[in-house]
Amino acid sequence: MTIFCTIYYILSYVSTVPQIIKLLKTKSSNDYSLGKTALQLVSIISWSLYIFTSKQNIVVYIGTIADLLLLLLIDFLILKYYKFKKIK
Repeated sequence: MTIFCTIYYILSYVSTVPQIIKLLKTKSSNDYSLGKTALQLVSIISWSLYIFTSKQNIVVYIGTIADLLLLLLIDFLILKYYKFKKIK
C-alpha cells in the first residue's frame, strides 16, 4: 500500500509545480478562487491533524508535511499577488 501512497504524493507534487511557476511568472492571482484556496487549506490542516494523531508509515508523514508546505506556498503566493478591489 505504501507504493500507492508514494504515487499519490508524487503526482500531487507534480500537479502543484505548474501553479507555483504560473504565480511566480505572472505575479497575478485574481483568477484563483479565494474560497477554494481556503477550503484546501482547511482540508490539508484537517488531514495533517488526523495523520499526526495516528500511527502511520514514515512515507505518509513526509508526504503530508511536503503537501502542507506546498499548499502554504501556493496560498502565500495567491494572497501576495491578489489585487483586492476597492469598495466604493
